Amino acid sequence: MPTWKRENDGFNGNIANVAVKNLVRNESSGFSFPETLKGSKKRRFSAKEVIYRQNERVDRVFMILSGMVELLSYLPNGRARIVRLHSHNHWLGLEGSVGPFYEHTAIAVDKVEVAYISLEKFSAFERENPHQYCQILKQGYKYLAQADRWIADFSTGAIKSRVARLVAFLAKLEYGESSTRVELLTVHEMADMLGVTPESVSRILAEFKRTHTLHKLESYSDGLYEIDSYRLQQDARQ
Repeated sequence: MPTWKRENDGFNGNIANVAVKNLVRNESSGFSFPETLKGSKKRRFSAKEVIYRQNERVDRVFMILSGMVELLSYLPNGRARIVRLHSHNHWLGLEGSVGPFYEHTAIAVDKVEVAYISLEKFSAFERENPHQYCQILKQGYKYLAQADRWIADFSTGAIKSRVARLVAFLAKLEYGESSTRVELLTVHEMADMLGVTPESVSRILAEFKRTHTLHKLESYSDGLYEIDSYRLQQDARQ
């Protein structure tokens, strides 16, 4: 397993209360996970730090409390490709319920905080609370559906429309369904997700900024932009 920076190894009562009340309610499925998180521990990861690696044996299941995580798949030639993004309330390592190894490498995009439980405890949860266990696995199925969307939305069509779809996807992932704000990834990360050159992504983002499809919010972080939703939707449909 990767070497982690350890801060507050125990998932203590105060942290658990905050997590359960404010963070662990899953907006897409409409239920919370207080029972699942009992006995869990907490870890914080810096940007670009590895959480787990592809083909390592699954021994933990994680839930993201804050930040964003990218999943990388390594091809036989050694090249890595970003195949999925996950944000708060998303689970990682669910493949441990059906196979012995992690299918991807998980890397923190920015500062990330997770709660995790051992695979043994997660498996026992199937017996103790089968309803919530099934709900968690349903969320895993949604991740697979998201992967299909990547193929359809991010790998086909004109580059400009693909960049527009990716920006809309990031906004929804980061801030919710109807968000008009987005924090962009790096040009290289976006290019890797789309399978195009960083120069192509940079050129299109520059165009979005000139036409005010993206308007930089000066008082926030460098990568935070206000979106002209109508313009972005028009570009995504091209």
